[in-house]
Amino acid sequence: MSDVFGISVSALQAFQQAINVTSNNIANASTPGFDRETLNLTEAVPQSNGAATIGAGVVASGINRAFSQAAANQLNTSQSSLSQLNALQNYTNQIDNLFGTTVGGLSTALQNFYSAFSDVANNPTSTASRQALIGQAQSVASSFQNASSELSSLNTDVNSRITNDVTQINSIAKAISTLNNQIVTGTAQNGGQPPNELLDQRDQLVSNLSQLVGISTTTDPNGSLNVFVGNGQPLVLQGQTTTLTTVANQFNATQLEISNSASSAVISNNITSGDLGGLLAARAQIINPALNQLGQIATALSQTVNAQQADGMDLSGNLGANIFSVSAPLATGSSRNTDAVTANVTVNANGLGALSANDYILSFVGGTPKLTNTSDGTSVTPAGAGTTASPYTAAGISIVLSGTPANGDQFLVQPTATAAAGLKVVLNNPSQIAAAGAIKTVAAAANTGSATVSAGTVLNSSNPNLLAPVTITFANPPSSYSVNGGPAVAYASGGNIDVNGWQVQISGAPAGGDTFTVSSNAGGTGDNRNALAAANQQNVGVLQNGTTSITGGISALITGLGSQAQQINTAQTAQAAVNAQALTSVQSTSGVNLDEEAASLLQWQQSYQAAAQALVIGNSLFTTLIGALNQ
Repeated sequence: MSDVFGISVSALQAFQQAINVTSNNIANASTPGFDRETLNLTEAVPQSNGAATIGAGVVASGINRAFSQAAANQLNTSQSSLSQLNALQNYTNQIDNLFGTTVGGLSTALQNFYSAFSDVANNPTSTASRQALIGQAQSVASSFQNASSELSSLNTDVNSRITNDVTQINSIAKAISTLNNQIVTGTAQNGGQPPNELLDQRDQLVSNLSQLVGISTTTDPNGSLNVFVGNGQPLVLQGQTTTLTTVANQFNATQLEISNSASSAVISNNITSGDLGGLLAARAQIINPALNQLGQIATALSQTVNAQQADGMDLSGNLGANIFSVSAPLATGSSRNTDAVTANVTVNANGLGALSANDYILSFVGGTPKLTNTSDGTSVTPAGAGTTASPYTAAGISIVLSGTPANGDQFLVQPTATAAAGLKVVLNNPSQIAAAGAIKTVAAAANTGSATVSAGTVLNSSNPNLLAPVTITFANPPSSYSVNGGPAVAYASGGNIDVNGWQVQISGAPAGGDTFTVSSNAGGTGDNRNALAAANQQNVGVLQNGTTSITGGISALITGLGSQAQQINTAQTAQAAVNAQALTSVQSTSGVNLDEEAASLLQWQQSYQAAAQALVIGNSLFTTLIGALNQ
């Protein structure tokens, strides 16, 4: 009869634990990170009475977690990718909205600016039209500055979020390390049975970490979890935690990079997923390129408008002064350079078509310069020697060094990064608008031939003899002409005649002795040729090797950013679906189904009641036996 008691008591104890485990599942059905548990029941070692072997009841041998490491890894990977796209989506949508409004306004401001040149051309002597043109120029400059400021503020926001992410990552890593120690100790104290609640907490921390940065994990035989970020940088390894830190970019102290306390190496390029990877990608792939492209357009605007101004003459008889100024390109030496050599960069006067919206790294290995495009990694060896007399030239820019660089020196060259922020109007006097052509051409009244002369165009406004009077005289017979009595030049009707930085064409049949003069257009206040040429600049291809106009560049910028935002939105939607599927997979394995738990609870209740009834029967049999022996 003692066996009946033992078996019944073991069943009562086991079913009580089963009820407790099931109740705990129900209680934690909504607890984040909780994995459903099940009680392991094992048959107790049977007893033999010599004739037969009889079971000895049941033993609760442990509690299992319903956990799949493969499903968890899949979820963590999908979360890292989704978080990266969420961060990218946040900034692409902000910039898309910004450029759809602010830069859309810039398109309008540019149109109004060029239209103001047309108004001046319609009435070259009108002070009001000239003042309106200056006002439109100021509106354009303000639009560029505002757009640049908005983009720069996004970079500031990226820095703040990077700092917050790194702080959270370090906190989670420390917590995982602490739990590792507790799990190893608890497993040893419980005879190899791991503390499930601590494992749940650790897995939840790993899940949270995967949203911040892409990770991989391994588990040691003692149950300790190792966590790696990037391309295998240890974050938690064998009880040791490596702290991530933020450090200033070696070229740009206003932009933060990621380093680690173990090696002090910058690992930003290895972090490509999670919210942190998304922030780094947003800065490198969206914000900075937009700043550069905006600056490229601002540089083109400043150069073309100023160049056209210089080709004309103002109301005082002077060649046109600059309307705009723009910030010079940047060349920043690496903080790791071992000398004080500096670099000065300028945009070539004839290099606007080759000017890109990319940044470059100018590096020196063995004394040989190499200019590397940071966007695609392609490199060229620039022409020249890097001196004032022979600057390095490539990609539409010139670079002059202050001395001889050391081996390994590097410079970040940013031709357009700050141009939009630095675009300013430097002409305030309406009379200095150069509406008139710089030169005028006149056919002598005494000419007897039928030849005519063009109005002339300026080829080089910096030529010191540009405005000097020039007389073109035809010989007799008129098959040749001379310039200011110089050597005879064969005449071809409509051919170009280039002198002193200007160009004219004489067409038709001149007579011997016919003369034509080219001179300064001072006093030509009613002339509108240069204002018309300036108004037509909005349709002239100056960017992308002469294939894209300034207004076309703005349209391409807006369209490109909109397309980029759409692509990222599509990718984010697809990744959200992948993540939802991975989460469903985890929940199907580890989640608590209340209907199933209710059924299990009823099962264990009935089992417990049956065991109790067996104990009652055993007690009744024992009482009957005792009574019989006492008779």
